[in-house]
Amino acid sequence: MTEWWAYGLSDFLMFSARTWQRTLELHNRDWFPSQALATLLATVMLFALRARAAWAPRAALLAMAMAWGFVAWAFHWQRYAPINWAAQYFAAGFALQALLLAWRALAAPPARVADGGLRSLVGDLLLAAAILYPLLALAAGRPPVETEWVGLMPDPTVLATLGLLLSLHGGRNRLLLPLPLLWCAITGATLWTLKSPQWWLAPLAGVLALAAFPIPPRAAPP
Repeated sequence: MTEWWAYGLSDFLMFSARTWQRTLELHNRDWFPSQALATLLATVMLFALRARAAWAPRAALLAMAMAWGFVAWAFHWQRYAPINWAAQYFAAGFALQALLLAWRALAAPPARVADGGLRSLVGDLLLAAAILYPLLALAAGRPPVETEWVGLMPDPTVLATLGLLLSLHGGRNRLLLPLPLLWCAITGATLWTLKSPQWWLAPLAGVLALAAFPIPPRAAPP
């Protein structure tokens, strides 16, 4: 009997890199041309947050909640689960995050745009990276139909979420961090196993977000 430590990550994946790329292709074909609309909405969200529009925080959180819910159902449950048994649990996690984002959007006190500094800079960087994410596939020589789009697929949606949370004030935002950070680790390990050249991007985004997120002040001693 083979000992458990003899197994590597590749032994737990039931699909190849080509199967993964084919999954992306089929998902893109199913939802074309919504990619352009999702990218436009994410770009508007970024500029509205930088303009400090009063409606922007709530609208952005609700839009991100819908994106997580869509990815949970349309990508993880419908498209990814047939090739990866773990995708059903990914779908549940993304659905939970969608509910948390909707709760944060509607909870009092309302979220406010951060005042600048390192957290806003990293937030803008991650939001921009999420919007420009399809260029990574093109740079790697893959066809446009195999690209990943914010709001439709997990990785750029998670990057946009981390960027959004850094762009907003509020201690409650910390409750929305664990699931995106967990996904950064999961997708990094998966893409590394598949020998994808962009395996490092989501883990790096998670590290940057964690480093830039403000540490809550300690309560004063009684």
